[in-house]
Amino acid sequence: ELIESIFRMRKSAKDEKKKGVIDPGEPTEKELENGPIDNRGCTDIIFCLCFVAFIAIMCYVAQQAYDKGDPFRLMAPYASDASQCGYGPNKNLPYLWMPNLFCGNNNSIFTSSKCVTACPASLDSQWSTAGIGYSQLYCQFDSTVYFDRYCFPNVSAAVLMFKSNATDKVGQYLFDIYTAWRVLCIAAGLAVILTMVFMVILRCFARLLTWLTIIAFIVLLALIGYFFYYKYQNTADSSDALNYRILSIIFFVSDAVFVLAILCMYDDIQLALTIVEAAAIFIFKTIFVVLTPLWGMLFTIGFIIYWIPTAIFIYSIGIFSYDGTPVPSVAWDKTTQNYWYFHLFSLFWCLAFFLAWVQFVVAATATQWYFTSSSDAGGSGSVSKSAYWSIRYHLGSLAFGSFILAVVMFIRVIFEYMKEKLEEGPGKNKLTQCLLAIASCCLACIGQCVLFMTKNAYIQIAIRSVCFCCAAKYAFQLFLRNTDRFSLVSIFAVVFIFIGELAIGIGVAFISYLIMVNWDPLNKQLYSYICPTIACFIIGYVLGSLFLSVYDMSISSILQCFLVDEEIAHKNGLSQGKNRPAILEPYFEGIRAAPEPGQDEKKQLTLMRYN
Repeated sequence: ELIESIFRMRKSAKDEKKKGVIDPGEPTEKELENGPIDNRGCTDIIFCLCFVAFIAIMCYVAQQAYDKGDPFRLMAPYASDASQCGYGPNKNLPYLWMPNLFCGNNNSIFTSSKCVTACPASLDSQWSTAGIGYSQLYCQFDSTVYFDRYCFPNVSAAVLMFKSNATDKVGQYLFDIYTAWRVLCIAAGLAVILTMVFMVILRCFARLLTWLTIIAFIVLLALIGYFFYYKYQNTADSSDALNYRILSIIFFVSDAVFVLAILCMYDDIQLALTIVEAAAIFIFKTIFVVLTPLWGMLFTIGFIIYWIPTAIFIYSIGIFSYDGTPVPSVAWDKTTQNYWYFHLFSLFWCLAFFLAWVQFVVAATATQWYFTSSSDAGGSGSVSKSAYWSIRYHLGSLAFGSFILAVVMFIRVIFEYMKEKLEEGPGKNKLTQCLLAIASCCLACIGQCVLFMTKNAYIQIAIRSVCFCCAAKYAFQLFLRNTDRFSLVSIFAVVFIFIGELAIGIGVAFISYLIMVNWDPLNKQLYSYICPTIACFIIGYVLGSLFLSVYDMSISSILQCFLVDEEIAHKNGLSQGKNRPAILEPYFEGIRAAPEPGQDEKKQLTLMRYN
């Protein structure tokens, strides 16, 4: 009876659609004329409940891990005689002493370790009382406890050792990073400033830089073709002359094809550059949207702070054994394996959910700004309103999209693990390696497709307030109708963002290097500027990527808003849907309303009767 009622409802909906009755669950074009749907409803409620249940199960797994796990035993090392320090016969010997790493004739620190009562803090008084009876075989050292279990040389002794021993370059470079920590903090602030400067440059000079680059590429192809033609004219060897002639023809033809492609796509290139400029305007008009990735990063850091200890507790549920190293080996049962796989999947799902939340908030803010803009007003977008929408109405849709992405990521990780094991096995061959490489490439392509699909679906959810599957369908259909525009905008976005990330990283590294060179107390304490400068470059590149991800999402959101606005304008004419940024207004000039179905036939009949 339930199935029959569902079929009756579907048939009734189809009949109403044929009669012109609009499904109240779908937004009408009249509602979309003024931008994102304000009268929203909850989407993907079932998946919202599934996500809540998943969080509950995750809490249950964590509770089981904290009850049954023993991370302290996981951290308790094994001595070379296969006895675990602090447990069993060594209950009163909790520390692992190892020979000095920097003197003596020891080939391995693992073959001569021993459980002791305490790490010797003095070279003479506590050396024998600690339980080390064979000290005459090894160099004595002043030790300190690390990780609450291991006896290593103390920090002061290690620092002196690193600074005095010229062969230990790694220690000196790492110590330079610690010494220059204030410069690293300055580098983080420089990354934010340079990101804003880069977006100002794009706002003002993106069009000029793009056309100069295109013209330079055309000239370069022509020069290369002329070079090979010149070599063809001045080469006596007939075989070499033929090769030069073929190369010159290839480059000249490629240059001509490229010029024709640019001429054919001139309007679309202009539109893509205008959307890039509009995205920069949106970010400066709604500057608080730049902080959205920081919230996502804070959520991610908080979750990782929870996830890592829980993973350690889960890992410590099992039977401990010695495998030749101080680190214990743990054997799991089936239940612990299920806990571990579930906990690993929770990492991917939650990280994907935080990414989805950031993308939706940016997309919703950009859509609000687009449809509140006009030639007279600059437009406005509310980050808080977008965040409210994400939690109040679309939590299930975000969970659905992030679940699909998490499944793909989980499969890729499991496959890469199995691939590594197969490549290490004795039965590996070239065919197996080739098939594994092809499968890995296919999974990577699927991952990128899913990432693209979910990203554009979130934009449609922000505009239309529909479920995830409907949003993915609308986004895909919009992509099929405007493949050239999507491709050009994506290319320009990828190129500009990559240039920005690289420029921000290099700029931060260069300015930080100048600061270190001219900072009088600091430049005398550093062994080399190389490692701190590289660290500053990494900080600038990572933070630049983080902030420019907002720019990337803004470009995609404004593109979809433009395409939806354009389709509405084509159908209804310029009298409706006039809320759009002034910079995009010229692209709507000359648009007239499309004729209604049957209007052309009526016009022809009227003309026939008149004649």
